[in-house]
Amino acid sequence: MTGGRRVVHLIAEYSAREAMGRTVAETAARVDGEHHLVTAHAHDGTSPFAGVHELGGSVGTFPFGRTADLAGVLARIGPDVVHVHAGALGPLQTALPVLRPYRTVLTAYAWPTVPGPATWRRATLAEMRASNVLQIRVALTTMLPSALATAALHRAGVSTVLTPDPRVERRLGGRPGITVSRLPSGAPSDERRARFDADRPTIVFAGRAESVRGLDTLLAAFPLVRARIPGARLRLLLIPRPELPAILARAGHPEAVEIVTEPVTDLLAELAAAQVGTWPFKFDYTTSPPAMAVAEAMSVGLPVVATDVACVRAVLQPGVNGLAVPPARPAALADALVTVLGDELTWRRYAQAGVRSVRDRLGWDRAAAVTARAYADTVA
Repeated sequence: MTGGRRVVHLIAEYSAREAMGRTVAETAARVDGEHHLVTAHAHDGTSPFAGVHELGGSVGTFPFGRTADLAGVLARIGPDVVHVHAGALGPLQTALPVLRPYRTVLTAYAWPTVPGPATWRRATLAEMRASNVLQIRVALTTMLPSALATAALHRAGVSTVLTPDPRVERRLGGRPGITVSRLPSGAPSDERRARFDADRPTIVFAGRAESVRGLDTLLAAFPLVRARIPGARLRLLLIPRPELPAILARAGHPEAVEIVTEPVTDLLAELAAAQVGTWPFKFDYTTSPPAMAVAEAMSVGLPVVATDVACVRAVLQPGVNGLAVPPARPAALADALVTVLGDELTWRRYAQAGVRSVRDRLGWDRAAAVTARAYADTVA
């Protein structure tokens, strides 16, 4: 463990309800030390931190546009380790002069790239721009050479990079002077378990109200499921986003669809009350790897059906601990859901495999141990 060291977590925008923010919060709660959060904006879930320092300004240019404020905060805290939480631009952030006096660890959550021409038909330009899929940072990381990222890390004296994304591991791994460690995706330990229900099974989705997350695909697939399992129900636990009114209009008011837009106080309980969880994301980096809700579903023995995209692959092993289908294919999604819901032996196989995945390789305690080792190696 860190032996009481002072750690600063540097992240552009923080919310414990999002995958990156949840990872920061769990790290602060489980790794010994005095943890401080430095961010442009902190929205919720800040209790694990000894201090929360909001610098304001644009999230998109953080911390490049706030270096003077950042220097002042770091000087007051005097950290033993600065832990930078970022995407593929993280190496450039670590090379900022303001961070050079400090020992630094980088978690690069993803190396996103602009979707290829064949995938653009899955969503409109407006839908992609409103999400993580098509932003300025994504365009920049698409053009970022691995050699430049490596040079920036060397210049910053950063030798330890953590990542849940195998693509980051491939791009930066094997470079002289840099150790890339796979960060476990993170999932809670919970004794609650989902139960099989052949007559009235519930399909659950939890996440942002965005078309890129495949909500239109799911709503198109659900009537196909109902035609084969008449008692099936669909429960959407949505974090409101600008697309929410359009999604609600598309869903209509069928009896078997329930939409919840208020914050859920116990997501694991909601997942354990369902019979299958589905995350039919349309693009590789719809969310930063890992797709946290997928790991949380597995932790309570809820079988998972998702799409074969990068943010899901950080958690799901197709055919082992869940089923994967092609993006934007309602019929394929419906078939997979019926495969799980229609046979108890299949359902139990994926339910048990998901729990084993969390126990053996995805748990928060494992993630904390990997991070603590990184801190110790960096200080040493």
